[in-house]
Amino acid sequence: MSEKPQSLSLTVLLSPWLDVDFDNTLVSGLTLDSREIKDGCLFAALQGAQLDGRTFIDKAVECGASAVLSETKERGQHGLITLQGNVPVIQVYQLSDMLSELAYRFYFPEQNLHKVIAVTGTNGKTTIATLLANCWNILGKQSAQMGTIGNGLFGKLKSSLNTTLDAISVFSELNDYQQKNVDYTVMEVSSHGLTQGRVSALPFHSAIFTNLTRDHLDYHGSMENYELAKKALFEHFPVKQRFINADDATGAQWLKDFPDAISFGFNAEMLTKQRYLRIEQVEYHGQGINFSFQSSWGQGLISAPFYGDFNVSNLAAVLTQLLAENISIKQAEAVFPRLNAVPGRMEQYYFPNNDITFVVDYAHTPDALEKALTALQKHKKTGRLICVFGCGGDRDKGKRSEMAKVSENFAGKVVLVDDNPRSESAEQIMQDILKGFNNPARVTVIHDRKEAVLDLLDNALPGDIVLLAGKGHEDYQIIGEQRIFYSDRALLASLQCTYNKNNKADL
Repeated sequence: MSEKPQSLSLTVLLSPWLDVDFDNTLVSGLTLDSREIKDGCLFAALQGAQLDGRTFIDKAVECGASAVLSETKERGQHGLITLQGNVPVIQVYQLSDMLSELAYRFYFPEQNLHKVIAVTGTNGKTTIATLLANCWNILGKQSAQMGTIGNGLFGKLKSSLNTTLDAISVFSELNDYQQKNVDYTVMEVSSHGLTQGRVSALPFHSAIFTNLTRDHLDYHGSMENYELAKKALFEHFPVKQRFINADDATGAQWLKDFPDAISFGFNAEMLTKQRYLRIEQVEYHGQGINFSFQSSWGQGLISAPFYGDFNVSNLAAVLTQLLAENISIKQAEAVFPRLNAVPGRMEQYYFPNNDITFVVDYAHTPDALEKALTALQKHKKTGRLICVFGCGGDRDKGKRSEMAKVSENFAGKVVLVDDNPRSESAEQIMQDILKGFNNPARVTVIHDRKEAVLDLLDNALPGDIVLLAGKGHEDYQIIGEQRIFYSDRALLASLQCTYNKNNKADL
């Protein structure tokens, strides 16, 4: 086990980058946030896009920092040292690029990190990470996860603002898990996290690729750049196992680029050096799905309480990783029926008095919305499929009309609601979405999500399935500069307690 060092000399910590003589300056912690400074901490003052950490150096010194690394954009200033009292302030060129390795050296000086599994792709990361952590837990392995719905031991997550934490927090969390005897951490790795070097020093045990569809173009600029950001995980990291979705067009190409990768999906096949897991027959029923498979490890049948082809793909990714870790097919077949629902991912809320089912899902891209709707079509027996969604402000505007087209093509009724308008006008966002409909007059606009849910409960027909998309696990809305509490899941759970008894909401 690697234990967090009580202290490490600044000389030793910085030796890969700087030859400095500070053997008597001991570092007992690392932080990017001056508000978290404790005696002995090293403060990394980055020049961020919104805040310049260098403006907080004085505060960090006052709070007990033992040393400060101050980011400089000038190569010639690298290594320059000034003293504030007895505290060295060291100029470091491109400090953000070295933070990941710096944190790895500090938190894992013996370099014996437990197994960390990376999951990347546009859609499915959270589901795969959660289900895989759930599987390890059922199999008697201590597991943790890091990602969109939080970080921590499985079932004990702490919320997080970002899918992938900052470079220092990543290793701080992993060190904490290691002290709790975690065998596996399953981490969602975002394209932002990869591009910004937040995990650049992390020696991943394995990496799973789900798919690539339009998202984050406001940041990456093009699909080509977005793909390259994701591919870096497979190309530039020393991962021991690569798992790639053979059903995705990008994944199919990557399987050619990485001849030792393991393929999974409906189109997976045995290639020269590759192991594989191919999905065979799939059955959809009211309680979930069954699918048979052929693989390099043998054949079997999986049953699980989830909906849709995309969850078949997610389950196949999880299954392939388990089999590659020498979990037997018999063990896997016993585990999958016991898996828990993933918060905000195709999560059902049934109202028997009305015979209406609401399904909460995080789908916030055109591809994810289409997959959620087509999944529900296969499970729907009677009634209509109703799609409720909105689009976030200050984000990729191009996907607004695309999501409109998807909802119009795959749902019988569409209701537009607010997502996170942020600094944009909610009304303008609605107008952008409406431009994507062939027949916008048939679309209902109700800005308030709670009001839309109550309206559907009063007016939907027996057998209707309502997809409430976009928020998923989130428990807030961002309107202007305000972050207010709101949760689709909490609202529906509350309504179930009253509406099913009285057939009338009493809120």
